[in-house]
Amino acid sequence: MNKKGQALVEFIIILPILIMIFMSIVDMGNLFYKKYQLENELDYIADLYINDKKAEINTYVNDNQFIINYETNLSKTTINLKKKVEIVTPGLKRIFKDPYYIEVKRVVYDE
Repeated sequence: MNKKGQALVEFIIILPILIMIFMSIVDMGNLFYKKYQLENELDYIADLYINDKKAEINTYVNDNQFIINYETNLSKTTINLKKKVEIVTPGLKRIFKDPYYIEVKRVVYDE
């Protein structure tokens, strides 16, 4: 029996699955990286909030296309920051609803 093309056929059958797995890994890494960046952005915004620079916060949020929300409760304020992230992998678009938003929160105590 001649089996010269068997490995090639098996590879071609498995190749789309391998590509999807690789793209999913890259997409998940991108999501983690974007969340890390958003955490840093929220640190900067919280610092501006503590220094009472709300006009600068608004321009910074508008320039970077963030969604910001403040919740004040007694002596603390919770700052929620969201940003839309594009997901490239078709399978992940079904798992994570498109558009996907990353959200981070910080609690700032008013003095």
